[in-house]
Amino acid sequence: MSDLSVKRGNEIPFKRFSATLDCSRNAVVTVESFKKWVDIIAALGYNLTSLYMEDTYEVDGHPYFGHGRGRYSKDELKEMNAYARSKGVELFPSINTLGHMDTIYRWPQYKAINDASDILLCEDERTYEFIEKMIATCAECFDSRIISVSMDEAELLGRGKYLELHGYHKSLDILKRHMARVCEMTDRYGYEMMLVAGDMPVRLATGNDSYIDPNKTVTADVSDLMPKNAALMYWEYYKRDKEIYKAHMAIHQQIKADNLWYLGAVWSWHSFSPENYYSTRALHNSMQACREMGIENVEICTYGDDGAECGRFAVLPSVFYASRIAKGITDEEQIKREFEEMFHIAYDDFLLLDLTQRREGEIYGSHPQRYILYNDPFIGLMDLTIPDHTRADHEELMELLKPHCSHPEWGYLFRTMYDLCAVTAAKCDIGMRIRAAYEAGDKAELGRLAVELRRIRGLVENFYESFRYQWMKENKPHGFDVSDIRLGGVMTRLSHCADRLEDYIRGDIDRIEELEEVLLDMRTPASADYGQRKYLNYWDRNARQYCDITSANMLFKPRTC
Repeated sequence: MSDLSVKRGNEIPFKRFSATLDCSRNAVVTVESFKKWVDIIAALGYNLTSLYMEDTYEVDGHPYFGHGRGRYSKDELKEMNAYARSKGVELFPSINTLGHMDTIYRWPQYKAINDASDILLCEDERTYEFIEKMIATCAECFDSRIISVSMDEAELLGRGKYLELHGYHKSLDILKRHMARVCEMTDRYGYEMMLVAGDMPVRLATGNDSYIDPNKTVTADVSDLMPKNAALMYWEYYKRDKEIYKAHMAIHQQIKADNLWYLGAVWSWHSFSPENYYSTRALHNSMQACREMGIENVEICTYGDDGAECGRFAVLPSVFYASRIAKGITDEEQIKREFEEMFHIAYDDFLLLDLTQRREGEIYGSHPQRYILYNDPFIGLMDLTIPDHTRADHEELMELLKPHCSHPEWGYLFRTMYDLCAVTAAKCDIGMRIRAAYEAGDKAELGRLAVELRRIRGLVENFYESFRYQWMKENKPHGFDVSDIRLGGVMTRLSHCADRLEDYIRGDIDRIEELEEVLLDMRTPASADYGQRKYLNYWDRNARQYCDITSANMLFKPRTC
């Protein structure tokens, strides 16, 4: 077990230092896993944590809100709140009161308060009655008098049903009125601070659609934009330049000079594997920028876009690293030594879960396991993006991961990644080999490849079992239906393609239509000869959704952003 007595870290300079769990993108963390999370972050010096909940919590009078999504009952929220408090960690709710509400619009009763896209209809009393019930649940279940109400990424605010009802209004004015109305509610329920994501205020105040452009300037009158008890949160996970972080913080401070928060992230939303190495490089600079800019409140998030496939605790190196950098510890060897003391596994060994190929350098998203797994053996949308060294890379990773699969506490994470690499090592070039044999008319080779497809199906089944174990150990079962469908689809498709090859070999069919099509390279609009490799590295396709990797279009698209 982890040694959680190692250096609690109460000298961290931030007034509030939080580590957030995403409970909205299919995976809802169990109460027991949450308690383990709290034990760890408390030992690291974090004094806050949050549950990011879009519709995954109980709201009185709204039985359809979060129905079938594994929502928390009030009793569960109260139990988690009490446990966190017993460990010296403040648990605060993170909800949405504007955008990111698309999962509720499957239910007819919420259509009436949908403005456009995933945005609630502002200035409609039904919307505010609904929001008040959300806030009432939070006030009842959480001791914290901090509440995050987000309001981020609502670019179409006022451009749908609102426009039909009220005519054109500047989005900035609509947002200002909406924030004021929601703040009235949080004040009424005794909240001392309402957190609002910075992207909408900054975009509207600067007239710049790019939230990440460090050269923008505030051009609108923002003197009364933010309510008194509202705090602005600057979120940014991408940069490695400390000065860029500081420039962005300065822009936010023009809008809300006092009580600015910074929200960083551990990259856990691209694939089954985390991106700890990239995350720590970004966090190294953002944490130092916070210290230099006097930012007192810092939150680290772990989101799970497009299916929440990454293990909850696979991000421990980044969460640990952020806590050390926050304390001013920059010596990498000291950080690694303290990590091993606490978790009984070498820091660099834990980073093997990132599944990065050494040839790829420090570029995030370069590991292709996810898109190889979902890539179709016949249609092969990703085939031309996979370099020749892929099989060797993944076989090497298997050898590196194997010794850690028996670790008494974290071995299940390594087993999942080992089984994934076993699939991708075998599957990475199967489509190209099939296509080459088909074009050469080599039915004997096609017969061998049909057998290989069935062997790969068995490897996918092994991965499915280890991934299912990981999910059920950390999360509620709700949401795993998407992975059942996706991975079950991979297995069925492998069997189907093997059957089709055998039909072709026997002469039952005279052609395989998918293999008659010329492959196009996904990285260029021009046709590409699959025999000519123009690129040495993998394509950054983990940043894309499942529906981009397959030919399924929008099939099984869960919450993404």
